[in-house]
Amino acid sequence: MNNTNKEIFFVIAVGGAIAFLLVGFIVSLLFFYQRKKFKQAEQIREIREDYQKELANSHIEMQESTMKHIGIELHDNIKHQLLVSKISLDGFVNNTPDSKSLSEISNDLNSIIDEIKELSHSLQTDRISYFGLIETIEKELLKFNKIKKINLSYESNLKINYFDLQKSTFIFRIFQEILQNVLKHANATEVKIKIYHENEEMYYLEIGDNGDGFDIDEKKHAGIGLTNIYNRAKLIGATIQLKSSIGHGTNIQLSMPIPPDEILIEA
Repeated sequence: MNNTNKEIFFVIAVGGAIAFLLVGFIVSLLFFYQRKKFKQAEQIREIREDYQKELANSHIEMQESTMKHIGIELHDNIKHQLLVSKISLDGFVNNTPDSKSLSEISNDLNSIIDEIKELSHSLQTDRISYFGLIETIEKELLKFNKIKKINLSYESNLKINYFDLQKSTFIFRIFQEILQNVLKHANATEVKIKIYHENEEMYYLEIGDNGDGFDIDEKKHAGIGLTNIYNRAKLIGATIQLKSSIGHGTNIQLSMPIPPDEILIEA
């Protein structure tokens, strides 16, 4: 009988010890799980904060780039046209030979008003919200096409604007910056633009020119504009592929996954 009691006591003791160890193991697992979960939450919070900071910095850069663009347009284009109109008005008032007629001067001033309207429209994100990305790009190309020294070709089979306002605005500003770089630096006579999708899964925007081209490795270290393009693309989940060589032009492709839940407006 004593042996039986001892065996029972031993089984109970061993069972208790196992249960205690099991409870301790479960508690330890829960503790490490909660700790890991907390650490992951902290990492996610830090990533979100970094993303918001990058987003804010990118918006500031876009604003500064926009203000610079306004300054250049006002100084190099609109100011010049206003000076020409002033000279024409002076000639009309003084009745100098070969002076323009009042109707011609009026037409010149109407052209300046149209230029200011186009400049204003190109800076408004409301236009993207109302018309969508595709039509806003097409309207920008109409303005670009007025530059007679560049032969522009455009191709797109898209009828849907896939992205929300923030992503569409970033894509449009990247597009504008690339075009400005072509105008300022490429010395191109031909520019080809293509916008298309692949099986409703990937969105592509390609801009190619026959200009001077450049050394990509050298430009990556020296070109702030190119860095801005890469950073803005990264913020919205897009990828930039750049091909260029000296004397053989430049081709830039923006590619971006199309989220099925972000189909917004039919073009």
